[in-house]
Amino acid sequence: MKKVLYLLLFSVCFLQGWAQYKVSPARDWDRFPPEVQKPGFGSHTSQLVQMDNDPALEEVILFSAHNGHYPYFDLFKNYYVILDHYTKEVKYISDVTISTERDLILEDRNMDGKYELYRRYFQDGQFSTDESGNKLAVTWMYDRIEFDSQEWKNN
Repeated sequence: MKKVLYLLLFSVCFLQGWAQYKVSPARDWDRFPPEVQKPGFGSHTSQLVQMDNDPALEEVILFSAHNGHYPYFDLFKNYYVILDHYTKEVKYISDVTISTERDLILEDRNMDGKYELYRRYFQDGQFSTDESGNKLAVTWMYDRIEFDSQEWKNN
């Protein structure tokens, strides 16, 4: 009887100790929440930078999809997602744009300690070529995505 009591006491203490060290269940996604990835797009590149007033870093992810091949250039559909790196809270999702490049340009050009996302894309997704698919004619748009006083905005 004494052995059974010791075994029962040891089991209760062991379970209490195990509960102290048990890890929370793992997420079923690694880098970003699956709902930010649109159908047909893949994660191309990402970078960790400081983009807002919160001391935690933000992860900026470029999602891209191939949109066509021409003799001297390729077209890509791109959009950007800004996440809090630690909580994975979605801070911003850009609209889908078309470009010949898949660039993630993050710079602090105004030297305020917060990075801005610079992008280049076709105006309204419209472009033209000659009959052989050369000589791309397009109106380029340039803008930046930045955090300004508790709000994300395009400039």
